[in-house]
Amino acid sequence: MSLQWKRSRSARLLAVGVAAVTAIGLAGCSSSDDSSSDTITLYSGQHEDFAKALAAGFEEETGIKVEVRAGKDAEMVGQIVEEGDRSKADVVLTEEPGPLGTLDSKGLLAPVDKGTLTVPDQRFVPSTGNWLPVAGRARVLFYNPTKIAEDKLPTSILDLTKPEWKGRFAYAPSGAFKSTTTYLINTIGEQRTLEWLKGIKANGVNEQKNGKVRDSVEAGQHEFGLSNHYYWYILAKEKGGADKLTSRVHYMRNDDAGSLVLASGAAVLKSSDKQKQGAEFLKWMASPEGGQNVVATDTPQFPMSAGVASAYGLPTLDSLNFPKFDQSSLQNVDQANDLLKQAGIV
Repeated sequence: MSLQWKRSRSARLLAVGVAAVTAIGLAGCSSSDDSSSDTITLYSGQHEDFAKALAAGFEEETGIKVEVRAGKDAEMVGQIVEEGDRSKADVVLTEEPGPLGTLDSKGLLAPVDKGTLTVPDQRFVPSTGNWLPVAGRARVLFYNPTKIAEDKLPTSILDLTKPEWKGRFAYAPSGAFKSTTTYLINTIGEQRTLEWLKGIKANGVNEQKNGKVRDSVEAGQHEFGLSNHYYWYILAKEKGGADKLTSRVHYMRNDDAGSLVLASGAAVLKSSDKQKQGAEFLKWMASPEGGQNVVATDTPQFPMSAGVASAYGLPTLDSLNFPKFDQSSLQNVDQANDLLKQAGIV
């Protein structure tokens, strides 16, 4: 590992300021550096601090500056689609695979260099080859062992519509929940998925946000909750360790939709006139000594490249069992949103 990647998170974030990387909202933005060959514009749906750390690390390594424009996945995709060939974005970074799939289906993404695509875990590389998986987020159950034993948890989220689970669990209609909905549409069909959603609404408690799911389970308000693994690890770090928490994380480790591992991804827009710089950013993102090191140290998401261990004590992806599917197949975000509305969840 090179010396620059042994520096602490705070040092890297300080480098952000030195590098003059700016994070601003998507709407109504203009870029004064678009004509500069040593600056690329990144539209990011990821957490802002994480995007800033990536920008700082990439500039330090290559000298290419990154202007970060932070927003939500849906806002960002809508902005890019609206802008079309006039988009100010050179590179896009998302939390969910679905939004990238949407852009890909509209022909807005440039192909990723084949050599770059050989670096990450091939289980997450989309069949289209037009975006790069950069981090993974596992769907899990947070549970409170004072309320329910781990071996008594459901083995399938499809079972949560059964009467015995009524009032015992929490959920949130987050981006990952929508990705799960899309996955179910693809695997069990639209009608069965709608029935499942209606059952979830009837039996579960909608806490609206994943952080609230985590906190309410930790407080013993619910026996367990559906969420993304990393929210629990963030709280554990804030509190000084996993032993300071009452709640625990349960990985289903099976082929159920409750075991999904979803890829966050990055892509270069076809409309960008910085194709070379954008491709270099993706190559750096896939590098174990580059972007993957930032993933491992700055966020409790799963690194996508072999040999990179998370600083948050995550299990390895190889130790988990999860459904194998084409990550580019989750582009039907609008269909998932429609079902969530029909079910009364949103």
